[in-house]
Amino acid sequence: MVDYVEDKINNNPHTMKPITPPLKMSKMISDNFGANFDLSRREILIIGLCGGQGGGKTKLSKILSKNVMGSAIIEERSYFKVMPAKRKLSTQAEPLFNEIAGYSKDRKLLLVDLSDPSCYDYEKFYRDLKSLKEGNPITIKKFNEDSGTYIDKETTIKPNDISMVIIEGYFIFLDKKVKDLIDLKIFVEIDDDIRLSRLLQNENKFLNNNVYAINNFFMIYKNYIKTSYDKYIEPTKHEARIHLPNYTVRDDEVIDGDQTFEVLKNMLTFIAGQRTIAHPKKPQSPNH
Repeated sequence: MVDYVEDKINNNPHTMKPITPPLKMSKMISDNFGANFDLSRREILIIGLCGGQGGGKTKLSKILSKNVMGSAIIEERSYFKVMPAKRKLSTQAEPLFNEIAGYSKDRKLLLVDLSDPSCYDYEKFYRDLKSLKEGNPITIKKFNEDSGTYIDKETTIKPNDISMVIIEGYFIFLDKKVKDLIDLKIFVEIDDDIRLSRLLQNENKFLNNNVYAINNFFMIYKNYIKTSYDKYIEPTKHEARIHLPNYTVRDDEVIDGDQTFEVLKNMLTFIAGQRTIAHPKKPQSPNH
């Protein structure tokens, strides 16, 4: 079976191509947009990457930011409300959150809260994005999902230093005011079993390969994380201009397959079209 990519930019929803050899992101940009793909500053362009936990949004945003000059990343979790102790559990749910083999109640509550859109301050998120678009600097903190706390060091994003902001998160297409500020929406789709595998791999630092703790995590995933994806995240994918299915980018920044290559190429073409300086390279004539 050959994978396909849904490309709404070129109105070609089922582009069927065989998988090609892996290609580095930097080479793809250089070949198609020039060695120094730059964004001449006008109004800040906001790119939104949405999808479920374990989908690869964070990795993709970092690769894009690294390879496109004049860009910054804002994570949805920078607006997370730290409130696991305040969540009230039903009598039926309470036993699921008891500590099992060292797998703590607070850690499990944090997973649930991260999957709940009401646990994010979207009003502040909207104000910050709007302020950036209006030319004002903003200051954000980075949230550590492992510790469930904010890192003390703050980051200031200055509009004069950037032309593109990449925002990534689970529910960024759910809040209307935030959604309406996004210039290009991308939904990262991935099979549920792959997402679960990635989440389990990351969570194992808390599970310690204990079968009872792992089973407990599966129950949390089924009852809360997967339920949240089905209820809040998956229904918003129709908002996206680009769908990126079966996404895979390895740690060495290698793009696997035509589907990922084409989506990223089309995304950068869209970005270039919003700028006065960054345009796709014209093919050379046979005489050169």
